Amino acid sequence: MWKWINSYAKPDKAYELCNQLLPWFLVLMFVAFPVGMLWGLAFAPTDYQQFDVYRIIYIHVPSATQSMTTYIAMAVAAFVGVVWQWRTALTTMIAIAPVGAVITFISLFTGAVWGQPTWGTWWIWDARLTSQLILLFLYLGVIALYVSFDDKQQGGKAAAIMAMVGVINIPIIKYSVEWWNTLHQPASISKIDKPSMPPDMAIPLVISIFGMIGFIGAIVIIRLKYELIKRDAHRPWVAELLGDAGHKLHRIPGRTIALVSGLILFIAGVFYAAQQGFKFDDMAAFWNMGNRGFYVWLSFGVSLLAMVLLAAQSLYMSKAVKTYVSTQQARAQRIIAARAKRKQKNIESTQGSKA
Repeated sequence: MWKWINSYAKPDKAYELCNQLLPWFLVLMFVAFPVGMLWGLAFAPTDYQQFDVYRIIYIHVPSATQSMTTYIAMAVAAFVGVVWQWRTALTTMIAIAPVGAVITFISLFTGAVWGQPTWGTWWIWDARLTSQLILLFLYLGVIALYVSFDDKQQGGKAAAIMAMVGVINIPIIKYSVEWWNTLHQPASISKIDKPSMPPDMAIPLVISIFGMIGFIGAIVIIRLKYELIKRDAHRPWVAELLGDAGHKLHRIPGRTIALVSGLILFIAGVFYAAQQGFKFDDMAAFWNMGNRGFYVWLSFGVSLLAMVLLAAQSLYMSKAVKTYVSTQQARAQRIIAARAKRKQKNIESTQGSKA
């Protein structure tokens, strides 16, 4: 029954799965993220307590919630890699770690910026903030432990142990506002029976969360693809992939359906956001946001810059790894050919001397 899952322990099958999932995560990223951000910033109503500075929630909550979800995914990959000895699972863990670290940084930064006008301080050793900072250190620790080993297989296992142990921090983050007396506000939308946010605020927030899921998924897949190529550089499937532009692993199935679906969802999202009406008197009021625009735009600006830099670095590394592997394979082929040529010359020389 579970044999189909075991097939993804093979790097080429894992690479194929990445191609199948990538267009759908890209749709979430390019549709849900801009719609949720635009709706939250311009068309969601002003909060009666925090006024417009609360709009930081549309980048802070998606990054904070998904930093924990991403860590759980990384720990699950680590568990599978250690228990079932899947190299692809350990590779997935390594692909997830840098993305999770950036998302956690965004959650901490936006939380600090939001805290200044709300609490009157950029940082306090609050239970939620401290445990979230520990989460960032856990991500960085997994990365540092992995790169410190020359043997990447052993490094992956060591990092996996750390990732699994660090899971204990997730419930601490989640329930810190309930277990201790903290400045951080409790959950606003996760209370299904009676959420604290009205629908016209909560809907764009949920859309933004899906957009963040799309971004994380897409970048992890891009990084996983080049990690699989890098770790299997001398395997036949990599040589076939890089040497044949028409190879089946270059195909991205479902991209047309994903593109059409994304376009429809984008139009629908923009339409419903516009139906809420622009919540500011003019563009000057929109940029100023009641003298709190600096905090809102600082949060979104730095967050989006960090995300763009991560995406750019991931795309660059993907191209660089493919170029490096292709160069190494060509070099290996030249060495093999030169050795074969020398061997043939030696044979011919020996046969000539005997004659």
